Amino acid sequence: MKNIELHIELPIPAAAAHDETMALLGALGRSEPPFEDLALALGLRSLHFPIAGEVRIPIATHVELAPVHWEATLEINSADHPNFFPRFRGTMTLNALDTNTSELSLQGSYIPPIGSVGDLIDATILHGAAERSLRDLLERIAQLLVTTIHTREEATARRARGLR
Repeated sequence: MKNIELHIELPIPAAAAHDETMALLGALGRSEPPFEDLALALGLRSLHFPIAGEVRIPIATHVELAPVHWEATLEINSADHPNFFPRFRGTMTLNALDTNTSELSLQGSYIPPIGSVGDLIDATILHGAAERSLRDLLERIAQLLVTTIHTREEATARRARGLR
């Protein structure tokens, strides 16, 4: 079992992001837009291949929301071949940093597949691959969150000025 802890600072207050965060994480758990074709991606160059490109592994997620705590339990495994890819279980949390910024964090652990052989492959050939693909997922969620909130705030400001 390997532990992972990732953090991304958001240029938005946690109070403004709470409802959107819970809505996005709920959509993630139900595989609804924008997560209907969700896959973890891994660049071939990060695997030390001399060519550009990426490997995309379709994933299945299970999300349990805890909106009072501003967090969700997240389970991720391969949708097609769960016995051949790592399984992740962790918590995604929205935290206030100050009045204008917040942080989206992902903490948990993953289990490489196929026992000790999987541990060896994870430690050598795929070293850091799980963390990189989870960071990519966290960054995508953070970007969706920031874009959604900024779009909502701009629409509210336009309506307040009498514009459409």
